[in-house]
Amino acid sequence: MWRKLKNVFLSLRTYSDMSPDLGLRRQIDQTLRSRSPRSFEEWYTCFWRRLGVSKDVAAFVYDQMEEYSGLPFSQVLPSDQLSSDLHLSLVCWFDWECTLCDDFRDRFGIDIHDCFDPYALSTVKDLVVFLNQQVIRVNYSQS
Repeated sequence: MWRKLKNVFLSLRTYSDMSPDLGLRRQIDQTLRSRSPRSFEEWYTCFWRRLGVSKDVAAFVYDQMEEYSGLPFSQVLPSDQLSSDLHLSLVCWFDWECTLCDDFRDRFGIDIHDCFDPYALSTVKDLVVFLNQQVIRVNYSQS
């Protein structure tokens, strides 16, 4: 009986350690909400088209990162720091990096598990450009 109770307690403690920090998420959300929201088309045209980023990759980031983080990506800028501005490791579920790799593979047919290191990427721009390079690399090698 005591073992079961101890396991339940430890499970609850672990769950909270692995869960998003909702208070921090609300703070970041408040900061982002002071910015004008952009539709996906505006977000893409304003930030990504001139860099030659695939519309599909930009849409993937726009949709998936909002799902992982709970933050309004319509108000996120390319210059936003993944760690110090958006605090992704704290506002996302503990396994968001793995989920991103799985979703990227499902969407683009490219496995990035071995080369994706979110700590090597500083900004949203770095993330988008990295993902776009993976698509370009695979498309180039298939031609």
